[in-house]
Amino acid sequence: MGLIPYYRVFDVLEQRFRPADLPFPVTTADGPARLSGLAARRALYGRSADQRLREEIWSEAVSAAQHDTAADGPDRLLALWLALPAMRRTLYRIATRWPIDRRELESESLLALLAALADVDPQAQEAGRALLRPAINRVWTFAQGSMWERPVADAATLAAAYLAVEAPAESQVSDWDDGWELCVSPPARPDGLSATVRFSVAPERLDSFQLGELAGHLGLGEIVYRARRPSEGSPIGTLSLHPAGGRR
Repeated sequence: MGLIPYYRVFDVLEQRFRPADLPFPVTTADGPARLSGLAARRALYGRSADQRLREEIWSEAVSAAQHDTAADGPDRLLALWLALPAMRRTLYRIATRWPIDRRELESESLLALLAALADVDPQAQEAGRALLRPAINRVWTFAQGSMWERPVADAATLAAAYLAVEAPAESQVSDWDDGWELCVSPPARPDGLSATVRFSVAPERLDSFQLGELAGHLGLGEIVYRARRPSEGSPIGTLSLHPAGGRR
């Protein structure tokens, strides 16, 4: 069974298109040519790149992507791959400001590029800017909105699961035994135990056990079980125990 080498979608696209050539020819200073993918991206993002060549690459890439109707068509994916350097810079700026999962940002970036790709006119000037600008703005909007989101538990589902747990069986009055039973097996030596055996328990644990046994004895086990809290919280009342017939 093969291993997946990457777990980020940007890296998957990089692996696919880095060794590929552009499927369309472009006019360079030396005449018509078919550039490699890396040469095309250097022409798009290099500081000394030819502006006319840059516009032609974007125009051809956008036009091919718009005619590619398959959901995972190679021409659509190629247009996304050409946009990755600009989107990576955007994601880096976002990551320096807010602790947002990079994988979520990458997914949102691709969705934003696909949405913008449908509205770009490939024959217009600066087709690349028309593709990248709305996609980058959408990613920034997504990141800013994500800062106010906090993961919370599904209270309704947790409550249903909590109440679905069967309550412990109640002790019958005839079977209730107020006491402890201890069995100690001494080591196989003639002098028996070599040290004093002492068992201790925190007072709150002992109180909890005694109240639980008492609740079961009185037939209130299920009520107490439903009212239990998973952790310490604010007091909601007090419970006092008095001998039957004693003063209150």
